Amino acid sequence: MLNQANLDQEHIKAKDLMLTFAQYGFKKTSMEDIGSAIGVTRQSIYKKFGTKEKCYEWTLNTYLSGMYSHIFITLEDDTGDSFQTLINVFDIFIGEAVGIVSKTHGAEILRDTLKTTYSSPEDWPLRFRARLADFLVRNDYAAKENARGMAFGLISAGKGLLLEESQRDEFLEHMTIILKGIINY
Repeated sequence: MLNQANLDQEHIKAKDLMLTFAQYGFKKTSMEDIGSAIGVTRQSIYKKFGTKEKCYEWTLNTYLSGMYSHIFITLEDDTGDSFQTLINVFDIFIGEAVGIVSKTHGAEILRDTLKTTYSSPEDWPLRFRARLADFLVRNDYAAKENARGMAFGLISAGKGLLLEESQRDEFLEHMTIILKGIINY
């Protein structure tokens, strides 16, 4: 069984691979590129995955699993400033992806990531909306009857910014403006 530190390491490797696939595109990314991205030999990649397709599938699933795990842990931690927690959640959800999407083949990777997200048995988007709504209610940012709609709106706004921004800091600046406006902070 993997512990949180191992999950975090796997997520970092998957993020590095996502950046590599986004730079060259799936078709043009070589096993050598994949190995270089995570500091192993091409032979190690073949041994672990067998094919580039299996490596790509692992990359998408591991990236998403790590991302959503980190989001869920962050939303459950009530020890810090709740507004900063919201900013952190959207940085994990979208901010990290800005660098991926802004690469030459980032749109291709985004498309495949969305397909993987919505075909996963984990039902991450639904769980994220529900946990975000619970967080908004727990922190008095929304009434229970409005929380799901507010969560859906915030997630949609974040996704919209992903398509507009090319820098993580710009995304965070604009997402902060949206958060302040919607939750009246």
